[in-house]
Amino acid sequence: ARSTRESEQMVLDDLRWLGLQWDEGPFRQSERTSLYRAVADQLLEKGVAYRCYCTEQELEEKRKQAEKEDRPPHYDLTHWYNRRDDDGPHAIRFHVPDDGDVTINDQIRGEVTWKKESLGDFILMRSDGLPTYNFSVVVDDHDMGITHVIRAEEHLTNTHRQVLIYRALGWTVPEFAHVSLILGQDRTKLSKRHGATSVSAYADEGFLPDAMVNYLTLLGWSAPDGRDIFSREYAIEHFSLDRLNPAAAVFDPQKFEWMNGQYIHAMSTEELRPLVARFFDVPWLTEGIDVVKTSVHRLTQFREALRLRMHGAEDVKAMTERLKNTTGLKGKVLFQPLRLMITGMDHGPELVRAIPLLQHASEVDPNVLSPLERVERCIR
Repeated sequence: ARSTRESEQMVLDDLRWLGLQWDEGPFRQSERTSLYRAVADQLLEKGVAYRCYCTEQELEEKRKQAEKEDRPPHYDLTHWYNRRDDDGPHAIRFHVPDDGDVTINDQIRGEVTWKKESLGDFILMRSDGLPTYNFSVVVDDHDMGITHVIRAEEHLTNTHRQVLIYRALGWTVPEFAHVSLILGQDRTKLSKRHGATSVSAYADEGFLPDAMVNYLTLLGWSAPDGRDIFSREYAIEHFSLDRLNPAAAVFDPQKFEWMNGQYIHAMSTEELRPLVARFFDVPWLTEGIDVVKTSVHRLTQFREALRLRMHGAEDVKAMTERLKNTTGLKGKVLFQPLRLMITGMDHGPELVRAIPLLQHASEVDPNVLSPLERVERCIR
């Protein structure tokens, strides 16, 4: 099996974190084999499917012979012309009809056509009694009343087989929309080497579910009024397939982090506190969030932003006066280097607002040399 109960639970947990709820299921194909078998029997009775008793070794020999003769590696119809119905080990194959050409009007890619010759008779049920992907998804989608199949463009080639199965059963063919792949910034398929690739990994890095839903919605789609930041309600109201771009979308980690920051900046301190506390918690966290939230872009950055440590506000004021008198500097020329020495960052909250927090920071990491001591060493 491709999935386990553990991997299934991870998917469900990720959906819950994203705030995506479902009202039925989940359904497991491994628990629906009797349904697939019943539909396969219908196709056998209609005469559009047949039992194939070829062994793997025989099929491999047929593939090699086709390659040797420079023919497509299609099944040679041995058991279509010599049909049997005994109980020996067998798969069930679908026979591609003479009118097997298929044309669909994909909601994103427009008209797509496949010729009968591009496809050989294909397996519906394997000899172990399990259905193939192309057969099971047709049965599942029809059984569940699916009207629109929206999936990755990688599945476009599967559509030929699936439409033929729909036709043979007399079922309504759903609308298809094949969404472009998501690429990394190097224009290759997104993978682990581009960074985190699971929802839970992004959650652990301090991203917010609303920001992720917002950003992913924009990959290949654009809002009618051109906005980048929008609520779920806005997306539900305005989303339409005709605004999806057939070109591949590029995942930009920097833009995603920027967008996540916009969501953090717009949240109240009360909303942020329990979220930040998952990564970093001190008694004065509420006060700290209020001061630094506009300078962070991920929840995990609050810890670093609050790693400020001094003896007290009066010490800072006294030190500032000493620094002015010693250097003769003032304004940005003075305070930007001062900020860097005190906080280790060249941006962030105004020092006037940050000063009340400095006395608390020893609770974060008491082994770090205080910024006051660093500054004093610089100006002695």
